[in-house]
Amino acid sequence: MTSDQTTRAPASPTTPSGRHRKSQTRNIPVDTLRGLACILLVTFHVIGDNAAAGIHVSDDSAWRYYTESVEYLRMPLFTLLSGLVYAWRPLAEPSRYRDFMTKKARRLLVPYVIFVPLLGLTQMVAPDVNGTVEFEPLSWLVYSLGPYWFLLTTFWMFAVVALADSYGLLRSPWVFAGVFLTFSAIVVLVDTGGLRAFQLGQALTLFPFFLAGIGIHRFRLIPRSVTVAMCWTVALIALVVAVQLSLNDHLPEFDSRHSVVGIALGIVFPVTFLGWSLQSRALAWIGGYSSGIFLLHSFAIGFFRALTGAVGIDSDIPQFILLSLGGLFGSVLGVIVLRRFRIGPVMVGRIMLGEKGKK
Repeated sequence: MTSDQTTRAPASPTTPSGRHRKSQTRNIPVDTLRGLACILLVTFHVIGDNAAAGIHVSDDSAWRYYTESVEYLRMPLFTLLSGLVYAWRPLAEPSRYRDFMTKKARRLLVPYVIFVPLLGLTQMVAPDVNGTVEFEPLSWLVYSLGPYWFLLTTFWMFAVVALADSYGLLRSPWVFAGVFLTFSAIVVLVDTGGLRAFQLGQALTLFPFFLAGIGIHRFRLIPRSVTVAMCWTVALIALVVAVQLSLNDHLPEFDSRHSVVGIALGIVFPVTFLGWSLQSRALAWIGGYSSGIFLLHSFAIGFFRALTGAVGIDSDIPQFILLSLGGLFGSVLGVIVLRRFRIGPVMVGRIMLGEKGKK
């Protein structure tokens, strides 16, 4: 995950796609895609990944069909976009590696050690609102809670790629393709779920998407003509149809992370989206708060779940709408409030969000 500010496009003429139109400070198509990823993230967590989570929908409902469908896009989008944004300003010198990783530690690890315990304590105090856990703070940090595993996952991916880039190991398209195919094969053929400590297994699982984000910019793979964009669109439609047939038991199951189809869909969708330079100011506005939404949406959803429970709202559709809106815009409000929270000269709220603590 990258900071909200890092979705700014590079100052140089080189851009993810020559067809993109940017404001002076933001890449609107990328922010739009990030906003879409936020909506998928929040709505997925509102519904829950099983009947015992979220709004407790049955596993044979349309709600479950939705979560199983967006699983192919939700975290792959965040991962690929993190790689894409990194590719705008890659690390080029070994001497800058320490400074680079120090910034990533501030951006990713500081929020991790703050929000994981906060979520754990919240789940202990209000188990009916946001799940329940035992008081095992060391285990929380080693194995993570809620969505915060992605912070560690992203940190490891930045650490590996930046180190390789600093020595120029990933400049050749052939070498890069070999690395991408090697890690993709590992993910497809090897069970990475056993590497649970510090989310090393998840980092390995999502690494192909991170590499893809870098590669599509570095080697100009985002379509810059209508003909090429149409070819990507045809491939996207074929992948979506295959996945939907699989979900309806007409084809064998395609794992969203550990299958060729799953990996391909997680890459082809954003490439096609960016190739057509699709954009929405509303989604881009949400995308501008993506980091804060990621960090705070669990608490925002929990708060609004408590409110809906208190007033007796228990129907699926009203709950879904209220919790989704609350999760998104409550998180945005939380970011605004935290950015103003300070103790003396130290911007404590910004530190919590992984931002600089002094202005």
